[in-house]
Amino acid sequence: MGKIFLFAFVVAQALFYLSALPARAAVIVWDGGGATNAWSEGANWTGDVAPGAADIATFDGTSTKNATIDAGFAGSVAGIDINTGYTGIITQARTITVGTSNYDQAAGTFTGSADTMTVNGTFTLSSGTFTAPSGTLQLASNFTHTAGGTFAHNSGTVVFAASGTRTLNVATTETFNNLEINATSATNNLTISSGDTAVVIGTFTMTNGELRGTGTIEAQGAVSHGAGFDGGVGFFTVTSATAVTATSGGVMPGMRLNHAGASYTGLGAGTTTFEGPVP
Repeated sequence: MGKIFLFAFVVAQALFYLSALPARAAVIVWDGGGATNAWSEGANWTGDVAPGAADIATFDGTSTKNATIDAGFAGSVAGIDINTGYTGIITQARTITVGTSNYDQAAGTFTGSADTMTVNGTFTLSSGTFTAPSGTLQLASNFTHTAGGTFAHNSGTVVFAASGTRTLNVATTETFNNLEINATSATNNLTISSGDTAVVIGTFTMTNGELRGTGTIEAQGAVSHGAGFDGGVGFFTVTSATAVTATSGGVMPGMRLNHAGASYTGLGAGTTTFEGPVP
C-alpha cells in the first residue's frame, strides 16, 4: 500500500511541475485546405484549428494559397513565419498583434491595411514584399531589413514603442512615411546602426526615449519634438524647408540643418538641451 501512495505522490508532483512550465508556442502551418481564404477557418491550417495567441502562424511550401486575416480571427498570435516556398499573398483585414515569437518574412507578400499591426518581438524582412499598414505599425523590438525583399511604407506610421533598446538595421537606407520614437521611459531608445539612414518623408516625431547609434535619421518633412524626449547621442538631419521647434523642457539629440530653408527654434532660454553631436 505504501508503494501505491508513493507512486501516486510522485505522479502528482510530476503533473504539478509540468503544469508550472511555461507553454511553448505551437507551430501551426497554413495548408490551405479550407473552402475560403479566411485565416479564421480552421480547415486552412494543420490540425484544422486556426492559430491562437500562443501559436506561431507559419506559411511555407505546404500551400501557396492566399490568406486573409479576417474579422473572424481573434487578433493575436505568438509569431508569424513566412518561409521560403510560400508565394501567396497575406492580406490584413483587421487589427493584429504578433507576440514575442517575432515576425519573420523570407518569401511571399504581406499587405497591410488601415488597421494597426503590433509586433512585440523582432521584425525581420529578408525576402518577399512587406507593405506596411496605412495606419500604424507598432514595434517593440528590432527592425531588420538587411538582405533582399521590399519594405513599402504605404503612407502609414511606424512607431518604436515599449521598453528596452531597439535597433534599426537596414541595407544602407530605408524609407518611412511617418516615424515616431515613443518609448515607455527615458532610458529606452532607438539605435540606428552604423552606416544606416532612415529616410522619413512625412513627420519625424520624438515623443519619449532617446535616439542613439552612429547611423542617422534624414527628416525630409516635418519634425516634432516633445517635452518628454530625452535626447540621446545619435543625430538627425533635416533636408527640407521645415521649422524644427524644440518643446520646452525636452532634450534634443544631435541635429544637422542641411537645407537653406530649414530653421530651429528653442522655446525659452535654457529650457532645451542638446545631448548628441551636432555635425
